[in-house]
Amino acid sequence: MNRTAKKLLPTGKPHERRHPLEDGGMKITTFVPLQFKKRGIKKVVVGPVGVDDPVLVRAAVAVITPSQDPTLPKALGRGYYWQHLLETGAAGDAAEIAEREGLHRVTVSDGLRFALLAPGIVQAALDGTLPRTMSLEVLQRRMMPLDWEGQRGMVEGAGGML
Repeated sequence: MNRTAKKLLPTGKPHERRHPLEDGGMKITTFVPLQFKKRGIKKVVVGPVGVDDPVLVRAAVAVITPSQDPTLPKALGRGYYWQHLLETGAAGDAAEIAEREGLHRVTVSDGLRFALLAPGIVQAALDGTLPRTMSLEVLQRRMMPLDWEGQRGMVEGAGGML
C-alpha cells in the first residue's frame, strides 16, 4: 500500500474566460478552484481561501403543481405541434406523422384532438387548475364535444370552473 503523503496542489484563483463563437455569440468558461477532501467516511467540497460555503444548494421551485397531471402538458404540446404540421403541409395526414414519429396512427389521431380543445381548458391544464378528475387518460377516453361551450360544460360537470 502506498503510504506517501499527498501534497496539496495550488488550485489557483477563480477566473472566467470568454470565447467568441462563429455566430457572434459568446461562450463563457468559468474556473472555480474546488477540492474534494475525505472527512471520515464522506467527501466534502473545500473551496478557496476566504470562501466559507463553496457549494450553495438552493431549494428548487416546483414547476408542476402537485394537482397537475404531468403528462397532460406534453400531450397538449404534441397535439398542437402535429396540428401545425398538418396545417403547414409538412405532413399530409396522421399516418405520415405517425410514421415519422415512430408512433401508432391511433396515438397521433388521439393527440390531434387536443388541438381542438377550448383555450380556457388548455390554459387551465397548463396552470394546473383543471379538476383532478380531468387527467390525460380521462380526456383521451371521453368523447369530447367539438364546440367549446360543450367542452366547458363537460369540465364544469367534472367539478371544475373555467
